[in-house]
Amino acid sequence: MARKKTIFVAAGASGGHVFPALATAEELKKKGYACVFVMGGGKFGHVVEAAGFKVERLPAAAFANRGVVRLAAAGIKLAAGLLKALWLVGKYKPVAAFGTGGYATVATMMACKMRGVPTVIHNADAILGRANRLLARWVKVVLLTFEGTPVPETNARVRVVGTPLRKEVLAARKRKREEDGTFRLLVLGGSQGARIMSDVVPEAVAMLTARQRARVVVVQQARAEDVARVQNAYAQLGLAGYEVRAFFEDLPRKYVDAHVVIGRSGVGTLLEAATLGRAAIYCPHRLADNHQLFNAQVAERAGAAVVMEQPYFTPANLLVQVKALMADRTRVEAMEAAAKKLARPNAARDAADVVVEVAG
Repeated sequence: MARKKTIFVAAGASGGHVFPALATAEELKKKGYACVFVMGGGKFGHVVEAAGFKVERLPAAAFANRGVVRLAAAGIKLAAGLLKALWLVGKYKPVAAFGTGGYATVATMMACKMRGVPTVIHNADAILGRANRLLARWVKVVLLTFEGTPVPETNARVRVVGTPLRKEVLAARKRKREEDGTFRLLVLGGSQGARIMSDVVPEAVAMLTARQRARVVVVQQARAEDVARVQNAYAQLGLAGYEVRAFFEDLPRKYVDAHVVIGRSGVGTLLEAATLGRAAIYCPHRLADNHQLFNAQVAERAGAAVVMEQPYFTPANLLVQVKALMADRTRVEAMEAAAKKLARPNAARDAADVVVEVAG
């Protein structure tokens, strides 16, 4: 039997890097390729291995304004990662490499470039991350999630494909929300939870009238240390229902059941809400490159979301938005329709097709 051709899949340490890479690798596997993941640190390696893929690890560190000593240490790790990546290219002889960003991808893509292996990168957010800005200048193809994402001057082909999503999210598109007269809020804070959601949302819900609260169901993700506090807050309010957990195994179903999503605007949350057609209120996390704000603004311009920057994300301001949506089902339905237009459910397949094409 002929040996399967190998494709390297390089991903950073975060779920925002790993899950799109994993979804694309699943499509490549269907096409008959063997995928080897090349990763730095992080907690998602076991997820990749559980999905049946080989994982190789590289030393990696982020370059940031952290002082001369730390920058030097990051440079040393990059050099060590490049040497190991070159060795891995010789060992596996990949026909292409696909990267989703993060500093572990830099050494992998550099090694593949040096050995003549064609490279493709994918950028999930509405602006390019630091690693992808560096790589975009000399890879073969840059894949984007959103139209209009600025890309440095490059000879690479640039294509918009969306962001590959977990198969559980795509499968949930077949489900329908059961309308029972309640108004359901799904409150999310990213993979680590967000304390601001635990501080602001219960207080805003408490400011609704008793009649309004009797219609509301809140499903909220919170940090483990905040779960009891948030549960106790909702227990006093006479809600139609509430559920507070640190992690939801059935999160796609929670999206389907919701009328409005309240949360940060990481691209995973934004595109899951879009794919499942849910209106949203986003409070972008203030990060150095402001990518969550740019993500949220894409949804807002499309008519799918309301954006509340963090200084304005107060209980009183959130109350105004929630009451307005509760009172206007037509507006919620219009936002749901707009969200679906942002979705690209075939993103994993389309990204895999591009990788196969450059593998040629």
